[in-house]
Amino acid sequence: MTGNAKRRVSINKSKILIRNSHPLLKPPVTNRYVKSAINRVMLGEKTRLDALYINLVDKKRVKQINKKFLKHDYFTDIITFPYNEADPGLSAEIFMCLDVIKENSAIYKVSYSNEFMRVLIHGCLHLAGYGDKSGKEKELIRSKENFYLSE
Repeated sequence: MTGNAKRRVSINKSKILIRNSHPLLKPPVTNRYVKSAINRVMLGEKTRLDALYINLVDKKRVKQINKKFLKHDYFTDIITFPYNEADPGLSAEIFMCLDVIKENSAIYKVSYSNEFMRVLIHGCLHLAGYGDKSGKEKELIRSKENFYLSE
């Protein structure tokens, strides 16, 4: 699904589990803040989320996942896997690479926490049905990221 397409129309309390398996880095924001942001995006996008598992990983792990499941042999900041398409709600798993996020924060001259939240919101928007393959899709998803970052 891309563009304004929505997967779900009702909201409920979701189970959000955050697991940091990075050997050195910690997330720059609290788990409570992460959960609050996820709930804001899902509510705003009218996407019902039942369960979301967030894995904070290093470069080695994200490259392994990217190669094994997506056939991409490179590092990335986030990989998002929706596990079901059926109602009552979405179950999904996200892998966020803290190394790449931290590196990108320096490249883009933004704080680590800002880049972390942008990447998290980006993943949530994918789960809500937004794509980023075409120029128009990229423009829309970036606009949505900026909207939720400013809240």
